[in-house]
Amino acid sequence: MPLCHQPLEPWMKRVSGHAIDEKYLDGSEPIALNIGIYIDGYGAKKSADELYEKGDKELSNHLLRQANGDFRLHEKLYDKFHTPFSPEIYAELISYCLALVELHVVAVMEDHHRAAGTQIRPNALLVNQSNPLEIELEGRRHNLLEALFPVTEEQWQAGHYLDVASSGIIFAPYRIDRHREIGRLKRELAKSSQRGDTARMRWIERNLATIPNGVFHRRNRDGSIGGPIDFDFVERFYDAVSKRVGTYSDWGESKVHWGKDLSDFGEKGVDCDLIMQVMDDLHAGTVDAFVFMTNDMDFFPLIERIHTEGKAVFLCGLEGNVSDRLIEAAGNDAFFNLTSQRMLDRLPTLFMAAKGGMTRELALQWTFLSMLHERRAGR
Repeated sequence: MPLCHQPLEPWMKRVSGHAIDEKYLDGSEPIALNIGIYIDGYGAKKSADELYEKGDKELSNHLLRQANGDFRLHEKLYDKFHTPFSPEIYAELISYCLALVELHVVAVMEDHHRAAGTQIRPNALLVNQSNPLEIELEGRRHNLLEALFPVTEEQWQAGHYLDVASSGIIFAPYRIDRHREIGRLKRELAKSSQRGDTARMRWIERNLATIPNGVFHRRNRDGSIGGPIDFDFVERFYDAVSKRVGTYSDWGESKVHWGKDLSDFGEKGVDCDLIMQVMDDLHAGTVDAFVFMTNDMDFFPLIERIHTEGKAVFLCGLEGNVSDRLIEAAGNDAFFNLTSQRMLDRLPTLFMAAKGGMTRELALQWTFLSMLHERRAGR
């Protein structure tokens, strides 16, 4: 059953990547839905690590089933579809998940309007009409939406639709100035040499050798050389995410620091930037639905504040990593679990789309329609 899919228009600006042709909006009035997506860079990287590991395992299991236990065939299929980890595939995982979250938010907001008495033409219908996802069977084409998510006549004729605008921003540390940090380390090396601190000298010399390649080594409490941090990978990951979903936060170099003795590598001011941006958007009234990708409990008061202003809040992340209190604040129905089994079962489509003939948009639409079907069935 070959899949038939029309390419998307290049002027598409939604995070999900799905354009809607205006000819399908005739006779239906728009209701604006502005979605703001706020990504905690550290949380996104942690999520990408876990999603890649789980998704690649699911891909291997999926291909093993397709090979009917034939390990040679499984190995060939895995070589064909497996995508080695990289900042780009990590960013693709995150943007794919966020696109599903966006579509989920739209579906939930449609339900809210229907509950208030306003009939809404389903966004899934408009997306599918504009970007048909069909199967060819016995010489005829059949629309998958009609099979997976049947639409009522009332919904077909609804007088309103959600006019969705979606934008995202990733909040992450400023780039590391390698030349400046090497200069600092050389000065520290001279001081350590004068003191005869050989353990510290070895640690500094290791970092002088690796920082030009984008790797910094922590220092253990006993003075020995600790594990590496691939900050080059992380910086390229942030850039790759920003190209897919929004803009890069670089409000100043103070957001990266080495700590008093250069052994503390981390972020400074990033959470504050995120909170200030959200509060600015809240007061400006430019966002109707706030979506957070974070594991950080510190955003609990922020989510509560948004609720008190009568705005919708959604949270996405890895169940088990996200604080229960944070999920409680957003509401269980507003939490999109990126490690639910139904989500993991479908991650292989992304790996296969990355190297195979499927487009990302086809994989995304297929996944979302399947999830809508399950949601309607109460699974």
